[in-house]
Amino acid sequence: MKQLLALSLLATLAACAGTDNSPVPTELKDVANTVAFSQQWQASYSEGGIYHFAPDATGGSVFMAGLQGIAAFNPQDGRRLMEVRSDKPLAGGIGAANGVVAAGSLKGDLFAWDVSGKAKWQVRVSSEVVAPPAIAEGVVVVRTVDGRITGLNAEDGKQRWQFSRSQPALILRSYAGVTVADGVVYAGLAAGRLVALSLADGRVLWESLVAQPKGATELERIADVTSLPVVDKGQVCAVAYQGRVACFAVSNGSLLWARDISSYAGLAIDDNHVYVTDDVGTVQAFERSGGRNLWKSSDLYGRRVSGPAALGGDYIAVGDFEGYVHVLAAADGRLVARQRADRSPIVVAPRLIDGKLLVQTQAGGLYAYTLK
Repeated sequence: MKQLLALSLLATLAACAGTDNSPVPTELKDVANTVAFSQQWQASYSEGGIYHFAPDATGGSVFMAGLQGIAAFNPQDGRRLMEVRSDKPLAGGIGAANGVVAAGSLKGDLFAWDVSGKAKWQVRVSSEVVAPPAIAEGVVVVRTVDGRITGLNAEDGKQRWQFSRSQPALILRSYAGVTVADGVVYAGLAAGRLVALSLADGRVLWESLVAQPKGATELERIADVTSLPVVDKGQVCAVAYQGRVACFAVSNGSLLWARDISSYAGLAIDDNHVYVTDDVGTVQAFERSGGRNLWKSSDLYGRRVSGPAALGGDYIAVGDFEGYVHVLAAADGRLVARQRADRSPIVVAPRLIDGKLLVQTQAGGLYAYTLK
């Protein structure tokens, strides 16, 4: 029986391409900012190490996690409101909603706090937690490295349900959690599948194929969905590494359209577009209604670009491995603005929270920007 291997993303990409054939990062050209893109404040707490942390918000505060614990900030000026040191290094976070803040560890511990930083509960789940939990309707949903998805009571941490699927012999380590919308949990799985679960009891509502694994070797056949699905107005879209981007009807999982592309960074949606950052750092836009390819920007080729964030239908934002935040025009992919956070990588897509674009860097920086 083959041993299940969870590969780190960078190791897998190096194995696929060979270190000598890895994309050479494009040198940045000057951008004449044609929109007002400015930093409003910056803060810092704990570095993220090799893990993928991103900010979240609840109870009027912005929260971030790092290896050392969690901290809360005033969303208007970035003033630190509180911090909680964790007894064990954190690796997955942060999830915040409904007055609950949650993060997990490599030891399989899941911690929950209230907005003041007071501990609510701590439980042991089935495996390492390297993805941010999702919180909705009194349920904390956590994904673990062993492929299980578990729903816990938000008040006391007691398990309500658990979902699991057998996994291929070779998989990419996924830092993506799950997306919850309208009482449904959406999760991308190994082998190119997307599943919809009931938030209330974990039963499978439907399961659909994003991408069919192909190739002669196990490495070539990796087609995992390693980024968050996105849900909007009756449509859910997901993208697979060495696979496709595909959009489905949320009601029954029927395929609406699909296009070939390879991505581990992720995608975003607005009213008219689906945006995808592919595995070599180009950003592409597809027509939301039918999947027609609208444009492709190679200006950031090789720069280990994050997933995109959609900004009101006119712009999108991405981060890169040198800590730059880039703004692209939604209409044609032109670079229209740029700001640098610190000099460490931005590996998770920027987040739009309370009208500000929030970016967390691997060095533990938290930066808030506005775009006008």
